[in-house]
This record gives sequence, C-alpha cells and structure tokens, in this order.
Amino acid sequence: MEIARGTLYLKGKQGLKDKKVATAIEEWHQQDDTMGHRKLAVLLKTGKNRVKRVMKKYGIAARRKKKRYVYPGKASSIAPNLLRDPQTPAATEVMFSDIFEIHLADRTKVRGCFALWKRTRHCLSLAFDYQMRADLVVSTIKLVEFPVPGAIFHSDQGSQYGALETRTALLTKGFVRSMSRAGTPTDNGYAERFVGQFKLSVAERRSYRTLGDFLRAAEAWVNFYNQDRPHEGLDQQSPDHYARDHGLPTAPYLPLL
Repeated sequence: MEIARGTLYLKGKQGLKDKKVATAIEEWHQQDDTMGHRKLAVLLKTGKNRVKRVMKKYGIAARRKKKRYVYPGKASSIAPNLLRDPQTPAATEVMFSDIFEIHLADRTKVRGCFALWKRTRHCLSLAFDYQMRADLVVSTIKLVEFPVPGAIFHSDQGSQYGALETRTALLTKGFVRSMSRAGTPTDNGYAERFVGQFKLSVAERRSYRTLGDFLRAAEAWVNFYNQDRPHEGLDQQSPDHYARDHGLPTAPYLPLL
C-alpha cells in the first residue's frame, strides 16, 4: 500500500500538535481536573471542538465520578508461537512487543507499547497513550522502520494484538504474527526484561506531575538506551555500538513529544 510522503508528514505533524494540546490539558487539570472542554478551550485560547477531539483521542475527561478500569481481555485472533516452532529458521529476525502501564503523580494511568529488535536489543518504536486500545499497538507498528520482510512480530495474547487493525498494520509492514502461550510471560522474556528496566530507570525513578514531564524523561532514556547504555546480552555494548560492529542498521532517534 503506497502512502504519499506528504500525507505521512501532515499526519505526523498533526499528531505532535495533538500531543502538545494534551500535555497542556494535563497541566491545567493539575490545578482543577473538573474542567471540561469548554473551560479548557478558553484557557488554551483554542477552539472547543479541537479540545474536545484531543480529550477524546487521549482519553482525558473532567473528573465527575470514578470509573473502574476493565481489563481488555484475550485476543480474538490467536497466532501460533513461531518462536517454539522447530520449522522456524534460526536466522529469522524477531521483533518483541508488549504493553505496560505507569502512573503519573496524580495516579493517572499511562500505557506504553514498544517494539524491540531481538538481535541488537534496539527499541525501534515506543508510543504512549492514556488508553490500552489497539490504536496504541498500531501506532507502535507504524513507527517501526525495519526493512526485513517476513520478520516475526511476537507478543502476548492481549486483545490489542489480535485486533483487525493490528493484524492489518503488521501485514502492511511485512511482519509475521507470533504469540506467546496463554499465561506464559517467559515466552516474551525479552519484552518483559525491557519493561522492567524501563520502569526501574524511568517510571520508578521519580514521580511525574504531567504527561509532558514523563515523556521528556522517557525520550531521553530510550535514546540513551539505544545509543550508549551497555547491555549484558551484547557483551556490555550498547545496541547502536553492537549494530555498527556487525554491519547492522542503528536505531533512529525516537521523539516522544
């Protein structure tokens, strides 16, 4: 499927603008989180319809009453675990992915999704949203630049990974789906370890008052991780250093704001 560069640029630019508005909304909500889109539009000096759209997109709502979060459940379309299939060639490239959750200082939940290249341990894509929907996974997949058709994209059996839009995005990128066995996180151990390191290094290092504060810290760390952080699985080389030594591509800079 061919997409004009101009279209991708405009969509990317709009996404960045929306993130800035969402960050500003979060900052005002630190002072009074009962304000809806009409009051926020006045404070932000922008249209109320735009604020309403951004709030809906990022799952931001004026506080009225607490709503319980419902776990999204199991994928409706389960892929085989190709990593345990003896027919899968050992040289096949593998991308691991997972969804995780962190909390801002006010206990607001933020969900993250990433794609990790097994061979170099590069984090090739990282995205955040307030909602744990398939859109988050699709955004992560679309950000991955990986010129290896037929590479395996491995995840758990979360409903987001089995959604039609996720399957379509993977097909468009040339990835082959693979899923862990139910209730077996060790099948996705690379992803589990990355989540643990990210939480320890970023999410648990300090509290974050706003989404913007958190994204700035996450952006700084993930690019440090790719470029300079020594990795035990790579003989204490960073993913970029390992890639250069083995004639492999390095990771692009990952902007989160």
